Amino acid sequence: MKKTMLSVMFLMTGIGSFAQKSGIMFGITDGHLGTHTGYQWIGEGVSPETKWTPGIGFNLGYQFNFRLSDRFSLDASVFGKAVQGQINSLDIDGNKVKPWTDKGWIWGASLNGTVNYRIYSGLYAGLGIEPTYYLKTDRLRGNSNRQVLDFPLVLTLGYEFRNGMKLSLSYKHGFKSLYENGYINNPKSNREISMSLCIPIFK
Repeated sequence: MKKTMLSVMFLMTGIGSFAQKSGIMFGITDGHLGTHTGYQWIGEGVSPETKWTPGIGFNLGYQFNFRLSDRFSLDASVFGKAVQGQINSLDIDGNKVKPWTDKGWIWGASLNGTVNYRIYSGLYAGLGIEPTYYLKTDRLRGNSNRQVLDFPLVLTLGYEFRNGMKLSLSYKHGFKSLYENGYINNPKSNREISMSLCIPIFK
C-alpha cells in the first residue's frame, strides 16, 4: 500500500508540472441509483429479502487541468472519498423471522480523468473514467467483498467561471457492486450522481 501511495504521489507531481491550472476539489455524491434487492430462498415459499441502499457520500481531492485546444481540455483528479451504505435483511430462526439492519461508511480513493468539450462560453461536457478502490467493505454485515476495485464511466456537465472556479454535475456508472454475496448481486448497481466544486490554486 505504501508503494502504491508513493507511486500515485510521484505520478500526480509529474502531471502537475505540465498542468495549466490546478485546484482543490470538493464534492458530494448520492448513490441511491445503486439500490438493489436480492432474495434468498429458504424453502416452503420463504425468501427473505436483502436490500442494499447506498446513500450520501463526500469527495475531497485535487484537480489538474490541461488545455488541449480552444474547445478541448483534460481534467485529471485524485481524491479520497467516503460513501454511506445500509443493508436491510432477515434471518430465519426456526419459525421466527428476525429483521436486521447494518449501516456504515465505506472509504476509498479515486483517480479521475475526463476529456471535456467547451460548448459555449464556460459551459462544457466531459467523458471519462474513474478507477476507484474501496477499502474494508466487508465491515458491513454479510458482505462477501473485502474490498472493491471498479472502473466506472463518467459523464460530466459543468461550467467554468471567469475566475477559474468550476462547478460540475457528474453521473458515474460502475460495474462492481459495493455489496454482494451469494444471493444479492448486481454488478451494475454502483451508480451515483455527484456535484463538485473546484477552486483554483494555481492558474
